[in-house]
Amino acid sequence: MSENNMELARLWLKKADNDLVTAKQTFLLPDGPTDTVCFHSQQVVEKALKALLTLNQIQIPKIHDLVRLLDLALPYLPELENFREDFAEMSNYAVAIRYPDDWFEPGREDTQRSLDVAEQIIIKIKGLMNRYL
Repeated sequence: MSENNMELARLWLKKADNDLVTAKQTFLLPDGPTDTVCFHSQQVVEKALKALLTLNQIQIPKIHDLVRLLDLALPYLPELENFREDFAEMSNYAVAIRYPDDWFEPGREDTQRSLDVAEQIIIKIKGLMNRYL
């Protein structure tokens, strides 16, 4: 594993952390927009997966599809398979939720679920990566 890959993986995790802070703080607002929380939760997962792939020197496709990224990441953290259905749902938050023609406002329960998944994923990936970094 190269020093460049390790540094880039760290940067991916830093960006994921920033998205997590934004999602959590926005969700605390009484009228916080749930679409924004879901978007940033999706970004946490995407960037954490990309950190894991970078660490393992896997070419990262320029996609937002969490299931496809999951399939690439499974050899390095097989327990992520348990999140396949969540990732399929959260992939909708990457693009469709951001534009008015496809816009929808997720309920608070769905939003909480996406935030919980984001937190679990970043903890799991950081735990694994801390062994290498």
